[in-house]
Amino acid sequence: MVTNPYESIVGKYFDCMDDPPQPASQCPSKTALPNSSGPYFNSSTGEWVCPLCYAIVWQDNEDEINDLFDDDEGAAFDNGEDFVAEGDSIQDQSREEGLRATRLTAIEEIVSILYPINLPFATNMVKNKYEIVDRLRLLEESQEEGFTIAPGRGIKVKLLAITIDLSGIPLRAQEIRLLGLRQSQVEIRLKVLNTLRANLSSLSPIVEKIYYVGKSIGLSKNILDIIVEQYEEASPLPNKEPNESARAAAWIYIKAKDSGIKGVTKKSLKTVPTVKSAPLDRAIESYRDVIQKRIKPVEGVNQIHAD
Repeated sequence: MVTNPYESIVGKYFDCMDDPPQPASQCPSKTALPNSSGPYFNSSTGEWVCPLCYAIVWQDNEDEINDLFDDDEGAAFDNGEDFVAEGDSIQDQSREEGLRATRLTAIEEIVSILYPINLPFATNMVKNKYEIVDRLRLLEESQEEGFTIAPGRGIKVKLLAITIDLSGIPLRAQEIRLLGLRQSQVEIRLKVLNTLRANLSSLSPIVEKIYYVGKSIGLSKNILDIIVEQYEEASPLPNKEPNESARAAAWIYIKAKDSGIKGVTKKSLKTVPTVKSAPLDRAIESYRDVIQKRIKPVEGVNQIHAD
């Protein structure tokens, strides 16, 4: 009986994890092939990986392998919460800043693994990391299926789905497995994103921004629906400020003040990463100028009062 030369790494009962599985004679994790040195050690993750299908092939017991690919999407520490060492302080870091920092760190970890094997995807993820995190936070705040923040709900699978959806660059099942995830986990979230895109296709970019900015500062959907309705009723509504996020924040600010909604301040709006101070001020001033010029005496009002 021929023994596996890599048995000390993959274990005695290892089966090829490619899709479809390769015969032992063609699996570089079961047989010494001419152009392969067998499983290689990924220093970024501390795991042994098959050079053919990128499956994690280190020797471990079956329960631990099943845990890795469990439907709850992984480690309890990857749950959207920030770890703070004993004695550290987060007084200067808001909850939103902490959540965004965690997601940016997860992107760095994904890129470090995928960069050598899928350069286009890794490069796109780095280039658009802030947009990716912005979209993830909106989906999380909206509590969309598969994108909620909860223990056991991994960050990386959500980031992968969003990046694939935005870039159109696919990932092979082997590459997804290299991250300790399953292709089905990503596909479920891609279906959600496709559905949401169909539902939002009729919305203008500025309306989408109003929902994003409003949800980022904690406004309910009912309130935002009213603010959007007011915007659409007032349209076309020109504004000299070109930044859409600033215009969206400015409209929210003005209508919140008109309605007496508490908590909507310039300071709170500026906590949204895409809303900057100077553009917000310019957008508010521009909207107010336009609204003021539109104010005209209502026909018949003076006559009614005179009677």
